[in-house]
Amino acid sequence: MIGTCTEGWGGDWFGLAVHGFATSHIDALCHIFHQSKLYNGYPIEEVTAHGALKLSIDALRDGIVSRGVLLDIPGAKGRDHLEPGEPILLEDLKEAEQFGRVAVEPGDVLFVRTGRWKLYESLGEVLSPDSLAGLHASCLPWLHERGIAALGSDAISDVLPSRVEGVMMPVHSVAIASMGLHLIDNLDFERLSEECRRQQRWAFQLVIAPLVIERATGSPVTPIAIF
Repeated sequence: MIGTCTEGWGGDWFGLAVHGFATSHIDALCHIFHQSKLYNGYPIEEVTAHGALKLSIDALRDGIVSRGVLLDIPGAKGRDHLEPGEPILLEDLKEAEQFGRVAVEPGDVLFVRTGRWKLYESLGEVLSPDSLAGLHASCLPWLHERGIAALGSDAISDVLPSRVEGVMMPVHSVAIASMGLHLIDNLDFERLSEECRRQQRWAFQLVIAPLVIERATGSPVTPIAIF
């Protein structure tokens, strides 16, 4: 006999690959290693088949609250978007600071807009991730000098191709493994850039709350900018 019941529930199971070119996510410091070392010199053996024993994303279990700064690179040039594979150079960062009348300071979470989603909108298609606008490796000393706390992009921060022989993503390699910067990839800055333009403010309070996943190399995120 099959009984009847007036009560019930719905449920879901979620599974996703955090890293890559689609999901908005934040990288843990165990995500990238260089010369067989993680950040702070930990050996790569600390990242195991059962998860990361050091530097996993649950180190951010209390979240991130800081000043966010948006540098709108194409906006500073009077354009909607950068072209595929277009490198962002030091002079472009400085130009965007002047455009936004803002200076990147120690402790800031820096967002760098390439206009990736405007590009896809104009083309009517999503391009191969083999060619993405982003930061050239020569910007790394400037990022270190400014003392930023984290770096976010509407692409993956690195320009692709990198133009550094033998290194696919030098910004990822140096920023994470040597500088200890969490990188936030595949964000959508279009509404944010519109609000920054409307208010003529390119700095805001920023709140980021990664999922508390023990031993994970990253987490999906939806950062919130508060004006």
